[in-house]
Amino acid sequence: MPGPTNAGLLRRLAAILYDSLLILAIWMLSSLLLVATTGSEVTGVYFQLFLYLELALFYIYFWKARGQTLGMQTWKIQTLNQAGENLNLTQCCLRFFFATLSVLCLGAGFIWILFDRQRLAWHDRASGTRVIYLRHDSGRRGT
Repeated sequence: MPGPTNAGLLRRLAAILYDSLLILAIWMLSSLLLVATTGSEVTGVYFQLFLYLELALFYIYFWKARGQTLGMQTWKIQTLNQAGENLNLTQCCLRFFFATLSVLCLGAGFIWILFDRQRLAWHDRASGTRVIYLRHDSGRRGT
C-alpha cells in the first residue's frame, strides 16, 4: 500500500482560511480583555507583537499536540515530520518561523508547492516537515 500523499496548495489554503476565523475570534477576545483590564485603547508595536505571539502559540500548540489545527482536521490534512511522526517543539517553532517568512515573501513559499515535485512549501523543507492528505480509508497517521 502506498504511503500518504502530500497535501496540495488549495487544501492547505482552505485549512488556513478556517483557522483564520478561529484566530480572529481569539484576537477579539484577548483584545477585549486587554481593553477591559487596562481601561484604554490597545495599539502599537507591542500589541502587534502580542497578536503575533498568540498566532504562534495557536499553531505551535496544535501542531505539537495533534499534528492538526481545527482547520486541518476539517480538510483532512496533518503535519508530520519526515519520519511520519508528530512534530517536536523545535520543528514546530522552525515551521512557524519559516511559514512567517513564506507569507512575508508575498506567499511565495506557499506558491512553491505548485512547482515542487513533492508538494512541499519552503517552511516544510526548512523544518523537515510535510503536510499529508488523510484519505477516508487511511485514518490518522503519526499517533
